[in-house]
Amino acid sequence: MINEQTIRIWFELFHGDGKGTEARVLMKGGRSASGYFRDVESFLEGIRPYAGEGIYAPLNTIKDACFSRTQRDAMTVGAKATTSDTDILGRDFILVDLDPERASDTNSTDEEKRHAREVMRRIGIFLRDQGFESPIVADSANGYHMYYKVALENTTREKGRADANTELVKHFLEVLDMYFSDPMVKVDTSVYNAARISKVIGTSSNKGANTPERPQRLSCFLKIPDDVKVTPKEYIEKVASLLPAPEQPSRFNGYSTSSFDARRFLTEHGVEIAKEVRFGGGVKLILKHCPFDHNHKAPDAAVFLMESGAIGFKCLHNSCSGYTWKDVRLLLDPGAYDRRDYEEFRSRQVAAHAKPEPSQEDELKGKKWFSPKDIKYVDPLDAVYMPTGILQLDSKMRGLALGDVTVVSGISGAGKSSLINQIVLNAVQRGYKAAIWSGELQGSRLLQWIDQAAAGKNFVRPLRGYDGIYYTVKEISDEIHSWLDGRLWIYNNAYGNKFSQLGADMRECVDTHGTQLLVLDRRMSMNLDTYPGDKNDRETQFINEIKNYAKARSIHIVLICHPRKEMMNTLLRMESISGTADITNLADNVLLCHRVGLDFEHRARDFFGDDLVRDMSCYGVVIGVAKNRSVGVKDLLIGLYFEKESRRFKNTLDEHLVYGWQDQNRYEVGDLPY
Repeated sequence: MINEQTIRIWFELFHGDGKGTEARVLMKGGRSASGYFRDVESFLEGIRPYAGEGIYAPLNTIKDACFSRTQRDAMTVGAKATTSDTDILGRDFILVDLDPERASDTNSTDEEKRHAREVMRRIGIFLRDQGFESPIVADSANGYHMYYKVALENTTREKGRADANTELVKHFLEVLDMYFSDPMVKVDTSVYNAARISKVIGTSSNKGANTPERPQRLSCFLKIPDDVKVTPKEYIEKVASLLPAPEQPSRFNGYSTSSFDARRFLTEHGVEIAKEVRFGGGVKLILKHCPFDHNHKAPDAAVFLMESGAIGFKCLHNSCSGYTWKDVRLLLDPGAYDRRDYEEFRSRQVAAHAKPEPSQEDELKGKKWFSPKDIKYVDPLDAVYMPTGILQLDSKMRGLALGDVTVVSGISGAGKSSLINQIVLNAVQRGYKAAIWSGELQGSRLLQWIDQAAAGKNFVRPLRGYDGIYYTVKEISDEIHSWLDGRLWIYNNAYGNKFSQLGADMRECVDTHGTQLLVLDRRMSMNLDTYPGDKNDRETQFINEIKNYAKARSIHIVLICHPRKEMMNTLLRMESISGTADITNLADNVLLCHRVGLDFEHRARDFFGDDLVRDMSCYGVVIGVAKNRSVGVKDLLIGLYFEKESRRFKNTLDEHLVYGWQDQNRYEVGDLPY
């Protein structure tokens, strides 16, 4: 029993584009047949006579030389050579194979499959929260398969010697087995080798008799993502690293003798064990409650006793995801390690769970939130500047929905800061209140740039000796600051860049001043000390928190992010933004700033074509809308004109904005205090 249409889909997903594959048939009685095929129609022709047998194929791409074997374009029973690990070009997929535990040579029951599906769901959620891309999901007839697309080199060199990537995949599967296998369902840890064969989806399972209780079923696809994306190796390594390793014995930890008993240790310290479960590498002690949060109940927290002697701990809740067995020991027995270990543990525990109150202002630091009038005016004529050679650009974005988060990115000199200044001024002009945290700019420098945009070309002066550079004199700045008083707040960087404190002060600003637009500039300057886990884990929790806060308070948050360093020589795209992919996945809007010039034209031609790039050449900046959740706009390019005197970007060449600070009766052009 086979479904040829499903097999065609399977072939295209895993072996299309002329790559081809081997068909391997495992027949009753122990015989096997093999054939190599370049296209799906010849593949189907080869396997049709074996529809009642188990039909498999290598998961990864095989070398061209294999197609010159005896069984080319035909199935051969008892073929001498089939695909080995050294025949694999590279690892294209990792298979997570879930099969219910049952008697040999039988099919699974519906109830066993339901439980396997629940385990698959939990694994999928776990890997998603680790940053993995969406997998291809299949019903394998008796269980379930998840195929994660990867791009790993196959470095197998000689028989009997495991290469680094083989060990990586092996440890990855062992971690999933450790966390999720139970008495009813096991994660198959044997499918780690490069030449591993797996069921051809669209064929049937023919183990045992076809009974109503344990029927023979046809395998099928349950989910195929629209875009099957590669999960970077770093995410696989992160999961694989969770496999516990034995600790070095010391006079503190008690591992220098064989007398340490983890079960007894937990019981003596009031940690109840709900049940014990064996898995491939040892025994899992499922805890009734997580030691760090009793709201996290079985089976979400467990201690793992490995056959190697290592001990591990895992709570599947994000708030406790960073804790290890060593942390459990330090929580229950602070003297188990030396003082430095305990102090480091306590600092991480406080950072993970503390909810700081707004900090108290002190005389040394000054005010926590500046009104523009509080920032001392710095005359540019008295300042010494080191030229960077990067010209400032700007842009404008319209339509910020309250409750949303916008991510803005661009290479250096692409106009990110000028874009934000203009967004802030336009919001204030329309009656909204705004606050800015800038981790890279002093308040005086930030305010100079805001003043220049607010003043406009008629109320700025050229900076003598510097062609094309303008500034705002103190008299005009004072008027602008009076207008902005009570409408705009700028964070005092003397209070630091730790988000545990900044977040509390940010919430206080919203509560006290009614702020509706928050700007966080820039993400890389912020210390995400609030959250546990590695860099990607912390960034995921951060973007989730500010997104939830924006929605709960009906405010808009703008987050400025740097691009990845390796993307500096290519056209900026959404995937170029530095940090975890969850930053752009969870944001409501993603805007990309491109400075127009020869460099932009060269980079953009391959993406947008000659005609569109030529049409954009008249603008000073191009804003790319890479994502817009509210109305679904995507890949929209907006060209804006640059006015160098005011550092403004304009929709039309003749556009001129007049902000509320300007009293028309007082400030006629002839009355400017030049």
